[in-house]
Order: sequence, then structure tokens, then C-alpha cells
Amino acid sequence: MDKYIKVGIGVMILDGNKILLGHRAKDKKDTGGIYEVDCWTVPGGKQEYDETFFEGAKREVKEETNLDVDDLELFNVADDIQPDRHYITLQVIAKKHNGELKVMEPTKEDEWQWFDLDNLPEKLYSPSRKFIERYLKLRK
Repeated sequence: MDKYIKVGIGVMILDGNKILLGHRAKDKKDTGGIYEVDCWTVPGGKQEYDETFFEGAKREVKEETNLDVDDLELFNVADDIQPDRHYITLQVIAKKHNGELKVMEPTKEDEWQWFDLDNLPEKLYSPSRKFIERYLKLRK
């Protein structure tokens, strides 16, 4: 297998002191991303050819949650590496959202829930954990 770096996008949707997290389905199939199941994640996915990272952030959020996001900011860039894959993850913050929250891809995330930043679930998807921890550290 040829090894190459891919671009991922994670989107932290803020609503006051809360963020939206999705539960990664226990029987989730490996789609080539960082493979971790039965944990909580920010919305996101892979950037597609010929789209800006903000376009990709908006598309991924819409595909997964049915929400439209706006007022986007590039927060950070991180390496997410496993033995057989490597992603550069663009960490994007969305300060505005609207629409009706729905589970759009139940084979990927089987639930979406708002969590207080001071009371997060223990099992966080590792790229999301890095994103949230950096955000909380810099927010202080």
C-alpha cells in the first residue's frame, strides 16, 4: 500500500459553553480515516478535491448533522497518525449554526448531543480530544 498524507477537517460548533458531539457507531465501518469507534467526536471528515477547507467544513457538518454553520475560523492544524494512516487535521471553529439537528449518517454517528465544555464524555475520538483540550487550554 502506498503511504500518503490526507487532509481531514474537524469542526467544533460552539453554542455558548456547549459543543456538539456525535457518538461514533459501535459497528462503524473503516472508511479510511482515523479508525476509532464507540466514542464521541466533533463533526468532520475528509476534504475533497477542489473545495476550500471552509467549504469542506460546511459540507461535512451538513452531511452529518443537517446543520448549516457559519462564522468559521481556522483554529489549529494537527497531525493525526496511526500506524497505517496519517492525516493533517484542520481544526475549525463554527460560531454560528442553524437548522434542525438530525442523525444523517446513522452508520457513522448514531447520536448527536450538546455537551457543556466543563462536562465532556470520557471517551473522546483522539483527534477531537486534541482539538478540545487545546481549545480549553487557550480559552483560559
